[in-house]
Amino acid sequence: MFGLALYEKDPHRLLLVRDRLGIKPIYWAKLPNGGILFSSEIKALFASGLLTPAIDETAISPYLAHGYVPAPQTLFKGIKKLPPGHQLSVDAKGNISVKRYWRAEAAKDIHSSESDIAAYLETLLDESVRLQLRSDVPVGALLSGGLDSGLMVALAAKQSSQPINTYTISFEGAAIDEGPLAAAVAQKYSTNHTNLTLPSGDITRLLPLLAWHIEEPLNDAALLPNFLIEKELSQNLKVALNGTGGDELFAGYGRYFQLPIEKHFLSLPNGIRALAKFGAGLASPITQWQLERAEKFSQNRGQYIHEHSTHFPKPIRDLIGNQSRHTGSEQSQAFQGFSGDAQSGGLYADLCTYLPDDLLTLLDRTSMAVSVEARVPFLDHRFVEACLAVPAHIRTPNNRQKSLERKIASKYLPDKVLNAPKQGFASPVPAWIKAGLGPLAKRLLTNKKTLERGWWSADGIDQLLAKPNQHGFRVYSLLMLELAVTTFIETPMINSCPPTTSLNDLAEAA
Repeated sequence: MFGLALYEKDPHRLLLVRDRLGIKPIYWAKLPNGGILFSSEIKALFASGLLTPAIDETAISPYLAHGYVPAPQTLFKGIKKLPPGHQLSVDAKGNISVKRYWRAEAAKDIHSSESDIAAYLETLLDESVRLQLRSDVPVGALLSGGLDSGLMVALAAKQSSQPINTYTISFEGAAIDEGPLAAAVAQKYSTNHTNLTLPSGDITRLLPLLAWHIEEPLNDAALLPNFLIEKELSQNLKVALNGTGGDELFAGYGRYFQLPIEKHFLSLPNGIRALAKFGAGLASPITQWQLERAEKFSQNRGQYIHEHSTHFPKPIRDLIGNQSRHTGSEQSQAFQGFSGDAQSGGLYADLCTYLPDDLLTLLDRTSMAVSVEARVPFLDHRFVEACLAVPAHIRTPNNRQKSLERKIASKYLPDKVLNAPKQGFASPVPAWIKAGLGPLAKRLLTNKKTLERGWWSADGIDQLLAKPNQHGFRVYSLLMLELAVTTFIETPMINSCPPTTSLNDLAEAA
């Protein structure tokens, strides 16, 4: 993982290089006088005083579509992200060139049998873990109780001459507690294990602070619990291994597989399907959209994945009164650029988009906010390319998520960890809205200045808030966008230092 800046004095040339998978960020902007600003955080560019913070209106539609602003665009006018696997060069005359130096491709030397493939991937991951354990300070690991972190800890323990430090975080009142599964792995490998129980956090106080740290809006509500986890880890260590990437390499999300109801719908005669879609359109536009989405599985797996993860398809945009044009998805474009089977192409689509612009951005900002270096052994580029070469019938036989990874981990992890259902890690946003976030969100999202932007209507916000179980995460998405505007455009004096204001303060001022 790296973000490199190399200045060559004699030719007066600048080279910026971002790592292959996008673990670390680089932002840059061209100044009117031809100069180039670059940094690992947007707020540093604003702090230079050489840029006037402004919103790029063309970024709003991509944000609604994806839940993040896809690279190379950012929410802010004139500021760009250097995409993963890209380099930017500027010569003495000010000519700027951005080119891709690496693209994830399926490895050519993959074995053919399941057992050989499993052994090969285990060797590569084992080597990656060995490299990631190198450090001048003690290294720990976040042990969630899931398959990815469990396998990572097992390989790390095998290589370490000393018991490794593992940490599991539980939240008070949470419906899911991964502590017992994590403890089983910790006990098996005699790690120095710590199980920490944290309060869920004061959402009204922390969201403005997190908006400042994350800079661009992000609809991923795991932002708050991840920040609390990293903050707690920072009291004990400075380097932590993390299992990010396993789901994208071994097909760990439901969106990589066709829903049974979609299969049934597509098995109907064409005429009946057309009639069903027409009838659904009269009764429920969102149902019609869902039926049409089913056909994308065989047409464009990247678009299918996108439509199973977007919060704002056209029917919802119409509901909130957003008239911006949806120009397609980054997953679709990435999928079309991949040479391989459809499932691997879908994984590749997320590796190019959702992984760097959501998961890795979230991980980088929440860890760096508290000076923790988060390392991701699953994202060694050799391991990534080997995983992309695995055919679907070996990766997920009988459509069982992460089946191949379970085979690799079978000799390392207890059965109850191997066979535990996937447990997502997200915040209880609907509960937040019911508990008091709703009125604050309404005041912030329906004040005069906000509505004048034309991104949504007051009636649209009311309809979302009326059904928090159905639309709570959409409200959260819009709230994070509003906080980004408030923090970096409307109150730029706090750009260079963390805000101390709460949502209550902002709502009163709205």
